[in-house]
Formats: sequence, structure tokens, C-alpha cells
Amino acid sequence: MPERSTRYPQRASKLKTGSPRTANTPTLLPVSDMTGGVDLRRSPTLLHQSRSRTSLNASLGEPGAWTVRDGYSAASTATFGSNITGGERIYLAGNVFSLVAADGEVFRPTDAWVKGAAVHSTISTGNQTYFTYDRDLVAVVDGANRPRFSTNGTDWYLMGTDACSSGPSLATASTGGLTSGTYSVAFSFKHRGTAHESSISPESTVRLATSSGSITATASGSTDPKVDAIVWYARHLTPDLESVLRKVSSGSSLAVVINSSAWTAASPAPLNNSVPVVARYATVWKNRWWWLDATLKNRIHFSEVFQPQSQPSDYYIDIPFERGDDASAIHPIGDTLMVFGQAGIYLIIGQTSLDFEVRPSQGADSGAYGPRAVANIEQSIAHMSSDDISSNDGASDRSLGFDITPALRDIARNGTGQANVAAYYDAQNKELRVSVPRVYPTAARGEWVLNLNRTRENEGAPAWTTTDRDIAFYMPWGGNEPTPGNRGRLFTVPSTGGFVYEENIVGGGANSSALTATYEGPALNLGTARARVAGTHVEFEPHAGSFSVELVADGISQGSLAVDIGAGLATYGTSVYNTGTYSGAGRLKRFIPHPLSADGHSFVLKGTYTGTEPFRWFGYSHVIVPESMPRRVY
Repeated sequence: MPERSTRYPQRASKLKTGSPRTANTPTLLPVSDMTGGVDLRRSPTLLHQSRSRTSLNASLGEPGAWTVRDGYSAASTATFGSNITGGERIYLAGNVFSLVAADGEVFRPTDAWVKGAAVHSTISTGNQTYFTYDRDLVAVVDGANRPRFSTNGTDWYLMGTDACSSGPSLATASTGGLTSGTYSVAFSFKHRGTAHESSISPESTVRLATSSGSITATASGSTDPKVDAIVWYARHLTPDLESVLRKVSSGSSLAVVINSSAWTAASPAPLNNSVPVVARYATVWKNRWWWLDATLKNRIHFSEVFQPQSQPSDYYIDIPFERGDDASAIHPIGDTLMVFGQAGIYLIIGQTSLDFEVRPSQGADSGAYGPRAVANIEQSIAHMSSDDISSNDGASDRSLGFDITPALRDIARNGTGQANVAAYYDAQNKELRVSVPRVYPTAARGEWVLNLNRTRENEGAPAWTTTDRDIAFYMPWGGNEPTPGNRGRLFTVPSTGGFVYEENIVGGGANSSALTATYEGPALNLGTARARVAGTHVEFEPHAGSFSVELVADGISQGSLAVDIGAGLATYGTSVYNTGTYSGAGRLKRFIPHPLSADGHSFVLKGTYTGTEPFRWFGYSHVIVPESMPRRVY
């Protein structure tokens, strides 16, 4: 009989595995810090023990304690409308109020968010609306209408004043203090409340034949309701050959008698007080107002110094963006006005209000989705685009979104709502909040929240968490509030519903309902070995609400197990017996046994809290019973 060839495999009866028996000594594997933030880029088996795959509605402000973040509650009792397009807290000199744009109208609610009647109605119903202000006035900018302004939030007028298209009518008299010759007269419209004048009207000329006389000038009226004065200008054409029109007088009357030529030292006539253009967005920098043109998307207009309503027609800069990019946002930082495109940044640098230099930012890696996707974050500017979330100090970008790259890619590939991404830096909680249309891996609206305190603890590695908050934009009260305690309050508006909500309510839950916070930790990876998880120790602070954990072994859930978190138990210093105060339990531990099926190569623990209190979870430890050696085939 021929010898069996060794090229053929052995028969199945010869295959054997190692003994399934495990070691006799259980091993305790602790996770003592769960506040390192979300890391979506690495495999769960490579995550550091402090990092997580999911950290929903959690705060990372206290290293070592995974805490349910503060809640929110409705601030307004009635809806502002079906489509709120903008809102801002306005800080004028001696006047502080809020403005909300909804359904094509502007409202000036009370500080208790009582809506009241509309104060202005000529705005777009679909475009995003922005409120820009300096110390004296606030303007509403919507990309469809000429901006309007207010000095009190109630009375609104067209930004800028149109000059009269026809010159004044002139008549002469033989008595007065004017000498003979030819005179030229023009006038401008003035708003006394802001001291703003229009450009002058066309000049009208008249010849005075007598050696002494006067001129009666009559102007056409203005249809602009804010115009409450006429300013008159004149010059003696011959024989004095005056080339500049100078101020003669001003008043509310449409007619004036000019009988003196003592104007040689008076102010010259305004020749270039053109009105602002229709703009998409505006900001204030270097004592000028800067406007994003609504039609020419790479053009930025700027006003005269200290004259926000005067925008000369040739005062603009066309930014030479590459690859057909457009200006999506402008934001000042020190002596630099940053102009964001979708893919890059240009810098307008000004030492003073009179000279500017335009240059590309060599250190910028990305731009911004829109004006609301940009926010001051300490000494830099955070901006989000389809490429990244970055921090720019005026010179270069530093990536903040490295660990959440899959989430940023998901937003970029699903374009709905990108232009409405909103960012805000909460200085009191040291958090950068970015409201996005999709929170990976779901398609639901929410926020990415970067905790700067925990980021510093991570030696610079960004510590991100998420929320399930639907936020269209933020309305912080961050200025000189007249009421103590109001500074630092934060209000938000959702994309639907029309209500205003206040954030950072301790124990507020989800508008007084239960808030759900979720954690999914790193994978305990045993490589080629297997083990059984006999149970898990969890340590927490007693609170009302419900808490459950779920162990996933090799991708298979072992079921959700409820944890008694001591609702109603006393905490330190609150347990009272008769007249004495007894210490209670500030930290509790529970052991959660797992079924025999909790056996495998890798294990992930998930935790879910549902309630209205700031529940704190300090860590957990798996009790594993490992194999003595990996199972094998031989």
C-alpha cells in the first residue's frame, strides 16, 4: 500500500482544541477616569481607558467624574413664530435689550421673553438674519433688503439717507448781506438723532445783480421719516471762485434765507455719503462697519470712519479667493479682520483706521460654513468648515477636530444645513459648543462640545462630547448687563418650534423632563485569549433617576442591567435623625453580575442615565476570569 502523502491535510478527527478551563484567580481591570472625551478615529480596542466612543449629554469639566451635563428649560411661554431666522442680545450705550427675527418680522421681547408686537417687518422670511451693533445703533442684515437701524430696538429706519435728486429752487432779493455775483446752493437731509447727513443734492445757481442782497432757497422734502432737518451749503462762484460748498445753516424748515457769505471756515458739504448696500452680514472693526455684499460674493464694503451709515460707492475690497471661493464670514481679531471662504482665509490687516493690507493666510487650512460657524475662543477664533474644526490665532490654524474626523466627514458629505452651523464659546464653563445638523453616527441634530479644561488635562488632546440639543443659533448675555447675575446666561433657539430656551440649568433636565445621558467606553481587548466577565463594579454618586449598564462581548449584547443608584438615599451631611445630622453616602458602589454568556475576546461597557439630576459616575472595574492560555488548533 503506498505511503500517504504529507501534502494532504489531516482528517477532521485529528483536530483538537485547547482546554476550555480558565484560570482559578479572577482579575480586576479598573477604568478610573471616563472624562478623556470622544475619539472616533481609533478602533475601540486602541482607545485609552479615559476616552470613549460615545459620551452623550455629559460634562467633562471634572476629571475623574463623568457627570450628566446641566439641563435646559423653556424661557419663553409662547412661540415667536414658525421660522426664527436670527436673534441677538444688543448692548448699546445705556440701553440693553434682545432682538429676535421670525417669519419676516423683528421682535423686541422683554428680558422675561414675552414676545410682544413686532417692531419691524421688512426683512426676509427665508434668509438668515443678523443683528450688528456698535455703541450707538443696531442694524438688521438679511441679504435681501437694505439694512435698517435702530437706536432703541423699537423705532427702525433705513440705514443711510438718500440724497435729494433735484436741487433747491432759488430766488433773490435786493436787501441783505450778500455781495453781487453768482452763487451755488445745495442741501442735504439730516437725522438729528444720529447726526447723520445724506450726500448733498445737485447744485442750483443764481446770479445776484445788486451790490447787496439775499437768496431764498427752498428744498424738496424727504420721504424718509427719520429726516428732521435740512442742512444748507453754498459757495460764491464769481467773482470769488470758491470751489467748495460750505455749510450755511440747518433747520427743520424747507426754506431758508441766505443773507451772509461768512462761511469760509464752515464745514464742507458731504459729497460721498452713499447709503449701505444690501448685505449678507456685517461686523464692526477699526471704527468702520464692514459688509458682505449680497450679490458679489467676494466683495466686502466698508463705511467711513465713525460713520456707519455712510458707505461710499468705491469703498470696497474684492478678495482674490482661489478656485472660485466666496466670502462666507468676516470676523475681527485685534488688528486683523479675518475673511473666511469655504476653503481658506484672507487677512485684512490694519494698523490704523486709514490704511489696510490684504494678504492670504498662509497658515490657514480651512474656512467657515457661514457667519455663525465662527466664534471667539479665548485668544483665537474657532471656525468650522467641511475640512475641520480649527482654532486660528490670526497667523495659523490648529486642528481641534482630529479625533472626530468621521463626524466632520459625515457632515461634509450630507450638505443639508451646513450653512447654518453655529458656534459659541461658553467662557464660564470653558466649553466650545458647535451646533450641527448631524451628530455622527446618527442623522439627528445636536452639538459637539469641546471642554477646554479637560483638553488641558489631556495635554492638548481635544476632549469632545455630544448633546442631542436641536439648536439653530445661540443668544448669549455676555455684555454689560444692568441686572446683577444676568451676565453669562445663555439662550438658544431650535431649528423648529419657535421657543427660546435657557441653557446651563442645574438639575433642569430636558425642559423639566428626563434627560438621557449615554456612555460607551473603550474595548477591553484580550487579543488571542478569551475570558469571562463575571461582573462589573460601578461607583457613582446617589441620585434620583434610573441607571443601567450593558456589557457587549465580541459585539453581542449581554442585556441591559438596571443599577440601583440610591434614589432617595442620604448624601453627605443631609441625613437627619432627631436634631442631629448624620453623614450619608456621597459615593456608592454596586456590583453587577453578568450572565455566563459574557465570554469573549473583547468587551465594551455602555451606561445610560435617565433623569433630571446631575448624576456623577466615577468609574467601573470588570471582574474577569481569563483563560490560562489561548485556545489553539494543533
